[in-house]
Amino acid sequence: MSPGSKSKELDIDRKSSISVNFRLRVINEGQSFVLVTNDGMIYEYMNIENVWFSIKHENPLVMKGAVGSYNGSLFLVNENKDLVMAERVGTEMTWTNCSGLKKGRQVIGGPPWDVATSKATKVTPEDSMFFISKSGGLLQLTVALQKLKWKDCRKPSNTKIASIVDQEVFRENIVFVVGTDGHLYQYNKVTGLWHGHRQSPHMVLSRQLGTAMRGSQQSLSGSLFMISEEGRLIEYYWNPIEGWGWVEHGSPCLGVTLVGSTGPCLAGNQLFLVGSDGNVYLRFWDHTIWKWSDYGFPSNGNIVGVNHEKEEVCIDQEMQVKTHKEYKKETETDNCDPKVAPTRPVPFTENSVIFELRDGRLAEMQRAEDLQWVWWRTIKTPTTRCNTIYWTAAAS
Repeated sequence: MSPGSKSKELDIDRKSSISVNFRLRVINEGQSFVLVTNDGMIYEYMNIENVWFSIKHENPLVMKGAVGSYNGSLFLVNENKDLVMAERVGTEMTWTNCSGLKKGRQVIGGPPWDVATSKATKVTPEDSMFFISKSGGLLQLTVALQKLKWKDCRKPSNTKIASIVDQEVFRENIVFVVGTDGHLYQYNKVTGLWHGHRQSPHMVLSRQLGTAMRGSQQSLSGSLFMISEEGRLIEYYWNPIEGWGWVEHGSPCLGVTLVGSTGPCLAGNQLFLVGSDGNVYLRFWDHTIWKWSDYGFPSNGNIVGVNHEKEEVCIDQEMQVKTHKEYKKETETDNCDPKVAPTRPVPFTENSVIFELRDGRLAEMQRAEDLQWVWWRTIKTPTTRCNTIYWTAAAS
């Protein structure tokens, strides 16, 4: 392997690490989420009557990320790669080392998204979560009724698993994964069989998590969205007319690639993404065509994109100059960098998304009454030295 290739592989591993993809996790939809800091601290943020409060949860071991949530229980990975279940007792947390149970394993990754409470069906004895083992295999943990039970689902015959793209959102009983070879595979939890999907030789998927998009739970048609190794958006869809097919959506505009994992899908047709320029982009289906919108980053001079027939993002130059001045002023005087970090954002509700900024603050976007997304507020965290707090006039 050449030095350049080795460097590129290490960079991919770093960007797809637990600390980037599993830094934020919703515990209870619309009520609370957690932030796992670089030094392994756990902070829970709770929204009470439109005001944010935070609680620090102490644990003797350093936590690396929050890899799942089920029925109010939070699943985290510690510095030893043990899977730990946290359950609330009052304002405190109790901790269970799931890796220490019978057939338990060390884990390095988990599912991209949890089923929101508002969309969850009743609890069944088969409710499970899937994780990636330290050796690159797929692990199933039955979590229903707190009867924790492990199963080794192994891995595709010719590769290790790099990330989980989707867990039973796109297809019931099917888990989609990306292998370390950059190809897409699926596991059927009923039959226990693996299947590889065909893709063009030039299309290499990154090791990032993916996002499933379905118009409704009743529809079989839908898509999986992933990021290519070059930082471009890739769609793998199925519909009853064409069957399976690939679409390369590219990037929002010239000179910008997509970083981190795909963000949440809301309203069945809107996908959030973070650009290499620190802006948030929305890829959405507008009746008959896919379009991009540029929502910039949270500051008084946000760059807002305008959609065009050719799917290009048009930026008002006067607004762009103003924004760069605001950005330069803020970064130079307040230890602030309001651009968006590649940390995977999380959906707090169907109308709210939480992002992390490069300076360590959190930022919330909300969908307004006109169905347009707006930067709503920034949230100070213990890990940031930036004291600038921004919110919309409507939030005050």
